[in-house]
Amino acid sequence: MSFAPKDRISVFGTLRPDFGQSVSKVVVATYSLDLVALLGLVLTLGGDGEAEFENSPLSLVKAFDSVRGKLRVLHQMGRIVAPKAHRSILPLLDTMVEAIPANERRQSWHPKVALARYDGDPVQWRFWIGSRNLTGSRDLDAGLLLVTSRDRAARPVADIAELARNLLVEGEFTSTELDELRAARWLAPTGTAVRRLLWRRPGETRPFISAPLLDRAEMVSAVSPFIDRTGLCEVLRAGSPLVTLLTNDVAAGECAPLSGIDFRTASAPEPETTVSVEQQTEDRTAEFTEPLPEGVHAKLIAVSKGNQSAIMLGSANLTKRGLLGPNAEAVAILDVTDKALAGSLHGFAKSGFEFDPSRVDGELAEREESQRQLDERIALFLECELGLKYEDVGLTLTLGAGADTALASARFEAAPFLDPDAWVRIDTGMRSVQLLRGSIVPSEQTSLVSFRATSLKDPTIQRCWVLSLPVSGFDRDRRDLALLARYIGASRFRDWLRSQLDGLDGTAGERWSDGLLKSREGDPSRIPEMFTLETMLSVWARDPRGFERRTAGMMAMLDSFRETFEELPDEEERRAALADLSEVRPFLQTVHDAIHGGV
Repeated sequence: MSFAPKDRISVFGTLRPDFGQSVSKVVVATYSLDLVALLGLVLTLGGDGEAEFENSPLSLVKAFDSVRGKLRVLHQMGRIVAPKAHRSILPLLDTMVEAIPANERRQSWHPKVALARYDGDPVQWRFWIGSRNLTGSRDLDAGLLLVTSRDRAARPVADIAELARNLLVEGEFTSTELDELRAARWLAPTGTAVRRLLWRRPGETRPFISAPLLDRAEMVSAVSPFIDRTGLCEVLRAGSPLVTLLTNDVAAGECAPLSGIDFRTASAPEPETTVSVEQQTEDRTAEFTEPLPEGVHAKLIAVSKGNQSAIMLGSANLTKRGLLGPNAEAVAILDVTDKALAGSLHGFAKSGFEFDPSRVDGELAEREESQRQLDERIALFLECELGLKYEDVGLTLTLGAGADTALASARFEAAPFLDPDAWVRIDTGMRSVQLLRGSIVPSEQTSLVSFRATSLKDPTIQRCWVLSLPVSGFDRDRRDLALLARYIGASRFRDWLRSQLDGLDGTAGERWSDGLLKSREGDPSRIPEMFTLETMLSVWARDPRGFERRTAGMMAMLDSFRETFEELPDEEERRAALADLSEVRPFLQTVHDAIHGGV
């Protein structure tokens, strides 16, 4: 473990189940959220592939089935990044996200943690805390992973159970799960020990540096992309009157000079960058492409004296709202005996350029200020009660009282999630906005809606985001089945049947992001060969409970497949798909009734 480039690891990789494990609960806290990144997390937690974005289509279906009802992502309201692609499958995720309604004009939901439970022998928990959002950002972040273990080196960390109970209250941990966390012993990286975990809920005020991290420290280094003078004065309480600070030119320009702070700068972060699946799957081995800029997004303080060091890392920027409150944050304080680890962090902070005020881009600083002003107007808009209604006449966005003040301060528009370019203006006085007209099929229903805000002073200042809203007239379970049936399609129907019976993935070699294919001619996996009494008995004998569960799921899907197949535009494909379905249903119905009806 170090802060050297060669030691970078994937957060997704740290959460991937080991052989013989399956996820039973995962709660993630993030400020901003990219839905494609969330889909990658689903594929990591429940899929079969080592690389999340290279899973096959049926592996995606399996992953969603494995993770559904077990994953909850808590994010700052209004900070779901609007995805540019793969929107047709992303509505599956709308049941996994929950917005924390902290008003960003006063406070933010800003912790970045993940707490996951894995069934296996034995049960395992993993806890990750750091600075990374669940987005496609390539910024430099820092985090800590703790894993429960029976190893003699494992130690109790009582704060984790309290963090789950208090900070992650929306995760609804059961008393049994909290008892497991209280009794657990955790392995930390070699050369480190957890001293404390500290956190705040939105609106709370509590200092994270109430005493020096290390008395009479000889060296203090700090890293933060966002700073203010109050926050830096707090950093000076960490244990030394002189701090080397790595930030960026715009942030330094707002605070420098400041006694006791040696300002050094690197590239500014872009934490809300969207995920590019193509880059993940096709460009990962490219040798001659110019790498994307990497800004510094980590939030760290390292204090050293002789062979002793202490590190504070997590989500808190070195600002008043971050270190004192009222932002919701989470940080870990570590005691470090590994000199190389502490030295690599000090070296990282010193690697920046010496701050030169002449390098501050005045236009960029002015643009960032204009963006902050627009964000304040968006926060005002989000205080208004919003909702969705699915009716026979279409989809309607409803607005509660108090919207007019925000609507008069910027241009606001909304669009259906699956038609992101169909923007409808939201004007003052409006209490409802028709987003879609006519009946909407279940596979295209979602609680997700796209929004766009534009500055009235400068139309180039704009932000798009997605909300998951309270919705009426919407059956999520039916939608999930319909959407999965449409995604599988007629061309993968037989592969899906076989995967349910014998676990073989006939779509291996394809990617989940590939489009639907025409039905394969001469497919050797004929349906009569799959549905025989001998085959059923063999599959049942290998895993009776699993077979019973899968047959119930298959029956639930058949009506959705029929609705999907009846809408196929190609007559020949439609007829063949419905014929396949007619062959399957009677036999599967008989097996299902025999198992679940007690015959």
